[in-house]
Amino acid sequence: MKLDDLDLFLTVVKAGSFASAARQRAIPTSTLSRRIQQLETDTGRKLLVRHAKDMSLTKDGQLLVQQFSTVFDDIHLRLESVDKEKEDFSGVIVINAPIIPLKHQIGPLALEFAKLHPKVQICFQLGNQNNYHLRGDIDIALRFGHQPASDWVAKRLSHNPSVICTTPDYLNDKPDLTHPNQLVRYDLLSPSPQQRWVFNHISGESVKFIPNARIQSDELDTIHRAAVAGLGIARLPEWYTKKSFENGELIQLFPDWQMEGSDVALLYPQRKLLSERTQALIDFIFEHWKPFESL
Repeated sequence: MKLDDLDLFLTVVKAGSFASAARQRAIPTSTLSRRIQQLETDTGRKLLVRHAKDMSLTKDGQLLVQQFSTVFDDIHLRLESVDKEKEDFSGVIVINAPIIPLKHQIGPLALEFAKLHPKVQICFQLGNQNNYHLRGDIDIALRFGHQPASDWVAKRLSHNPSVICTTPDYLNDKPDLTHPNQLVRYDLLSPSPQQRWVFNHISGESVKFIPNARIQSDELDTIHRAAVAGLGIARLPEWYTKKSFENGELIQLFPDWQMEGSDVALLYPQRKLLSERTQALIDFIFEHWKPFESL
């Protein structure tokens, strides 16, 4: 006996006719009739007696309805609940990023998504570690630059140009700084201790080194605050420094040199391991993502 055929039989009984049940299930009446006949064959019992204008249940048919009607009603209610959850979305989504979320468009986008789906809970985490794929408590990670190999999906959002900057007063009592290869003599502020600083000049000259930074932080705002406080020369994303350049609290160094930036990527588990709500948020972010803006 096939459960699908039993479900169709119960639909016929509740609908009161084969024609009505066929419309509900969007199948031909002939197919429905054949499936009920197969159920009767499988059970070895006559379940329905069809008359000219109606039908009636046999005793065996009544017994089958009594035994399984409530069970299938419960199944259908649970399936409807699952479908509704897929449509409405509910539950927690954890986003891990190296910047204060509300200072970056991923924060406002996540909040806008939460507003559209009131049952979704958003949890923001600050972090820049490369073990996001091992922790088990992160649904989405935002990262800059090259990431270690893992079974997570890494999807590029945009490119993130970098600049070198400091306060106007920092260099007043220090030797002239005229070339990027002199930076190793100064206090450097780096958001990623293992990331190389790469400078390219229009002449073709290139300078590369890994900074021995005085201050390091996984969080960009810390590096920005350290630079504004006059603690050294910082590498920061171009979009992150725009207002600081405009109000004069920071100045850009080596404008004739192009500093190698990094791609911005959204990382998340493979689709088969994603919840419906997380996949929906990822789709929402990519649909509404814009080029980097100022803080």
